[in-house]
Amino acid sequence: MPFMNIIVTSLKGGVGKTTSSIYLSAAAVERGYDPVTLIDADPQASSAEWLETWPVPGITVVEAPSERTATRAMGRVEGLGIVDTPPGNERIAQSIIALADAVVIPTRAGGVEYSRVIATLDLIPTRIPRGVVICAARLGTNDLEAAITWWKEQKIEIWGVIPERVGIAAGPERRLSREGVEGYDSVLHQALRGWR
Repeated sequence: MPFMNIIVTSLKGGVGKTTSSIYLSAAAVERGYDPVTLIDADPQASSAEWLETWPVPGITVVEAPSERTATRAMGRVEGLGIVDTPPGNERIAQSIIALADAVVIPTRAGGVEYSRVIATLDLIPTRIPRGVVICAARLGTNDLEAAITWWKEQKIEIWGVIPERVGIAAGPERRLSREGVEGYDSVLHQALRGWR
């Protein structure tokens, strides 16, 4: 089976990278991908901590909290790798993105997010598919509608809108929701479009 690395990244923290990484991995397992490796490149190790508490059968976690360990882990992926990146470190993000087959950029609805997502998009080579996922979205609000309109005007693909009730923001004491796995399955579908 060929391998693929999907990078979940943003230069801004607190936007849903860990939540997106875990749910994408769970969606991949449900689709029958084997093996699925979640590479936790964030020194906070939130993905690893969460999956220690609530293991998801079929997901192997590799902690790789530096540029060197993350890129090495990505080179060893068999099957599907999902990489949870640290916030704010442009150098590490760029090194990891260079090895990506697709990039998922979590964000939230609201003006403060746009500039950090644009900065993240600027790090991605044009050959690599990328899409924005609006996390913790308050459905039916003007903020969400304005965000969707803005991204469409910028000609940036929106790979998903995930409701605010989906998350692991409560930390390791919260399990994955069925709605979340289904929502992120649609995001995974978009990321996998070019993979053969």
